Amino acid sequence: SRVWANVREAHLGLVLLGALLCLLTVGIAGWRSYRLLRAIGLNMSLGAVTAIAQIGQFFLLFLPGPAGDDLTRMLYLSRVAKGRVGEVCATVLLDRCIGLASVLALALLCIPWQWDLLASSRQAFALACGMLVAGGVICVCGMLFFALARARLERMRTWVLGFLPDGKLRRQLAHMGELLLLNRRAVAQVIVAAIGTQVALCMVYRIAGDAVGISVPFGTWLSFVPIVLAANAVPITIAGLGVREYLLVLYLGGVWRVPAEQALAASVVVLGMTLAVCLLGGVVYIFYRPK
Repeated sequence: SRVWANVREAHLGLVLLGALLCLLTVGIAGWRSYRLLRAIGLNMSLGAVTAIAQIGQFFLLFLPGPAGDDLTRMLYLSRVAKGRVGEVCATVLLDRCIGLASVLALALLCIPWQWDLLASSRQAFALACGMLVAGGVICVCGMLFFALARARLERMRTWVLGFLPDGKLRRQLAHMGELLLLNRRAVAQVIVAAIGTQVALCMVYRIAGDAVGISVPFGTWLSFVPIVLAANAVPITIAGLGVREYLLVLYLGGVWRVPAEQALAASVVVLGMTLAVCLLGGVVYIFYRPK
């Protein structure tokens, strides 16, 4: 009842602002997909790709983690790029990997600041260790991709593909690798946009906290929310239910002594903002038909 009382008293203007910011992140996701498709020679309109990204948000509600979004985008994009299904699906997976890499990179910076708190429980400790390892591996791979000469990267690509049997899949992956090496600038732009998305999502959490009366500086949210976002990407719950609430209560209560019901109310407000954007994707799904 105390959680519900906090949610009822949330500032409506701030809730609407947070929902608009969530909608902006969908627009950024559409642009990221559009840029990667252009890099492999598929000239779809930005509006169409953004509409597909919005529909993906709707189906995010039905499968654990980001699976609903990814599968929906693969399906829609494959319909309008016949004959290049493998490459289209690869761009969706690459975009997901870049998004996950950006949030893990931010989490890699944040976790040492919050280590004492995260190590206080077994579940949070295991989660933090997993994110540290994954973030470290991704950062190293990213640095190699941009730092090494193209000829060396091509030799590495050939060596990795040598483990796959000769066939259509291997040829498509080889072609995709070649296109990405030729368009490293586009990949860098998508990475920057993905980091911007994560910062915007940190602002969404800050707005939700302000809406229910949690007065915490934005730098504090920026130091912790990437950990929540990285945990939400693990496909164990739908829409991050449970994981987000557990970490918000753990962090806000442990560091800032925020009452548990207030931290839970902030999480419920974030969920409401997300649901509003996801349900808008359902409206787009009803009326949009790809050409």
